[in-house]
Amino acid sequence: MNPFASLRPIFSALRRHKAAVTLLVLEIALTMAVLGNLLFIVHGSAVLQRESTGVPANDVAVIQSMVIGDAKHANTVKNNLAVLRTVPGVLASSFGATPMLGARWNPIYSNASRTRMVAHAFVFSGAQDYSQTLSVHLLAGHLPAAGEIPDATTATPNTLVPALITQQLAHRLFPDRNALGSVLYDGNHSMRIVGIVGTLRGAITGRSSDNDSILIEQRYDVIEGGLYLIRSRSGQMAHVLPLAMKAMQKANPGNVVGQTSSLQAFITHAFAGSRAINRILMAITAILLIVTALGVSGLASFWVQQRTRHIGTRRALGATRGAILRHFQAENLIIVSMGVALGAALTIGLNVLLMQHFAQPRLPLQYVAFGALAMWLLGQLAVLGPALRAARVPPTTAMRAA
Repeated sequence: MNPFASLRPIFSALRRHKAAVTLLVLEIALTMAVLGNLLFIVHGSAVLQRESTGVPANDVAVIQSMVIGDAKHANTVKNNLAVLRTVPGVLASSFGATPMLGARWNPIYSNASRTRMVAHAFVFSGAQDYSQTLSVHLLAGHLPAAGEIPDATTATPNTLVPALITQQLAHRLFPDRNALGSVLYDGNHSMRIVGIVGTLRGAITGRSSDNDSILIEQRYDVIEGGLYLIRSRSGQMAHVLPLAMKAMQKANPGNVVGQTSSLQAFITHAFAGSRAINRILMAITAILLIVTALGVSGLASFWVQQRTRHIGTRRALGATRGAILRHFQAENLIIVSMGVALGAALTIGLNVLLMQHFAQPRLPLQYVAFGALAMWLLGQLAVLGPALRAARVPPTTAMRAA
């Protein structure tokens, strides 16, 4: 018995309904292309939101001071840090930038005349105890010591400041030798590398350059206003941060506090727009899947209604309910498979367009495979209702129609 003999009536039926089949194939292909790429975008965004900056974001908080002190209440870095160090629960405090807030993307040079640019990097600039407050993970060398930290108010671009460099950037700039002791330059600093640290991301964009960072420490004793950082014990920041703000306010009643939150809260807020976009994309994906399922189900229902007499005849000639059910499932599988074949090409083509115009990464092939499986499963589920109705058509239908 020819195993493909049962497929001939299906292909004959499909040839008689070319227009409807073509439209459904296109709908399935477009849905698959959109599904694969939107899921890839949403998953990539979700992964970015979980990316670590290298700083314990729940235990580090930012307090922005926005006022100039007076003769009685000097709102200087020196005075404010002295206050913050007395707050119960504060393990370390400093003044400077944080990941995603204030780190500058600077050109880095290998010579003092700043003519040989070797990289771009995020430069984290902060006061004494800055590296300890951010709790960077030291891999080699040492953290900046008090005796080697210059005064920022008197330093020149040629004044050596102690610097920590991420391991990733160190490997790239000094592939054949130890980076410790080397000097790098940006527009304002001469940075002598005293330590190598693990992860310290200036931004979270998914690019490897996010972790190209240099941290420097200087004294900013007489500077007024700016970003203050505190670090608490794990899980205690919600209790410690109000105490720190109250202490600063008590020391300087005229102090005005701007942004104040844990670093994690700031990062969460920064990704609020991405999360909203993800929800919109998922809603669009769900709507597309529902519309496609309705299209498959609607066309199958129409064909069942049109073929009621034919189905009754087959039942009268001995076809079982299972055979009728398998007929419509096989018909749907053929249509969806044609859509999947076209959809695979469209999925990759759409990803190429996104790579060219929106810097989207290359789509892994598993998203194409997932889209294909989703379309096959959706098609079988959508056709199940009409196929079951067809299977319930009694043999007497053929005689009544005659």
